[in-house]
Amino acid sequence: MVGQHSFQPDSHFYDLVSEFERKNEILRQRFLQVDPEDYLTTIFPDKKKLLVILGTQKDKKGNITERGTVLRVDTEDIWTIAWRPNAYLTYVDFWKNYYSSKTLKAVRAFVVDCDGVSSIGLTKILKYGLSSLSAQPTHIVNSGKGFHFIYALSKPVEVKGLRKSLNALNSAIQESFEAFIDVDKHPLFHPYRFPGFQTKINTVATAFKLREPYTVEELMEKFKIKKSLSKATKKEKKQEKEQAQIFYFPTGKRAFFEWVLKKLFKTPPIPGRRHNSFFALGIISYKCRREVPEEEAREAVLMVYEDMMRKNLHIGFSIDEAYEAFDKGYQQKYVRAGWKFLSELLGFEYRPNKRNGRTRKEHVKFMNRIRLVRCQSRWEELEEHIKRLIDKGYKKSEIAEMVGISRITLWRRFKHLWK
Repeated sequence: MVGQHSFQPDSHFYDLVSEFERKNEILRQRFLQVDPEDYLTTIFPDKKKLLVILGTQKDKKGNITERGTVLRVDTEDIWTIAWRPNAYLTYVDFWKNYYSSKTLKAVRAFVVDCDGVSSIGLTKILKYGLSSLSAQPTHIVNSGKGFHFIYALSKPVEVKGLRKSLNALNSAIQESFEAFIDVDKHPLFHPYRFPGFQTKINTVATAFKLREPYTVEELMEKFKIKKSLSKATKKEKKQEKEQAQIFYFPTGKRAFFEWVLKKLFKTPPIPGRRHNSFFALGIISYKCRREVPEEEAREAVLMVYEDMMRKNLHIGFSIDEAYEAFDKGYQQKYVRAGWKFLSELLGFEYRPNKRNGRTRKEHVKFMNRIRLVRCQSRWEELEEHIKRLIDKGYKKSEIAEMVGISRITLWRRFKHLWK
């Protein structure tokens, strides 16, 4: 780090310092001067580390004496570098304190930078300019040769989803000053000299309070800025809207769902309960752990109805009545309908498998063992049948066709019968 440079004042320097003090005096007559530490707390009440941007410095010949860089300094130690005339702070937060326009995280204040303002010019601004603004600034910072008009926020506003609106608000605030003063327009993440920091004319920047901080909604309303969501946020909102139209089914048994569908195709609805089939279908859709958009679910009604008509099942009601029954079954209050209620509603008998205290993993193993035993018993029964067919003199191809398996399967499983 480069130390303090030797400074040799001239008459022009004394004029600038005198002008700086005159501007301070004008502001003191109207507003309350704020201690730099209090100002820091107002803008960064919760920050433990601050980004300090050090500008590149050159000598009178234009040679670079110190290249610009970015420092991460503990907030309590910030005043140890306040003597540097090339030290600046931003009025925003960055992700992981990485200084870039793309890592902008939150905005804490909007700043209007006006350079080269004299004491006479300041008097005119205070007398005529500020009264014409849509909103008064919260603070004025005497930064040396010019001023920063600060619009502090009562709490940081997240940039995500509001980047376009915040940029528009920043431009609107800066443009509102152009009617009576020259403005150096800067983006949100631009760094500025902070109150308590040394200026280029070897004075210390001062701050004066005009009013309490704003909320971002108040500033948007005053400067007529609408909240326009970013593309990413619009996409998220669209997804949320689409998800809101999707029915999520929290509990249920797929076997029961399939069983009811099978009954719908094979058995006509019970007389006097002609809506029950589609009413139950709507409920069962909830009970089955799937995601079914409403449009697709309604298409399923038509598909089931047409299939039942194709099978010549005399269902006795129109497709409109089917839609009406299905819509009733889609109501949220029927989400908790259990299999017993639906069985009673349909007039069918259904007994689900019981775990009998087993965990799901144990139950799956148990059922697989049962299936294996049942499968083995079927092969044993088939073997006895094949023995009888062999004794009667049938050929392998004839036996395979008669028992309903391929000749290869017959030979692979039962070749020992021909030895």
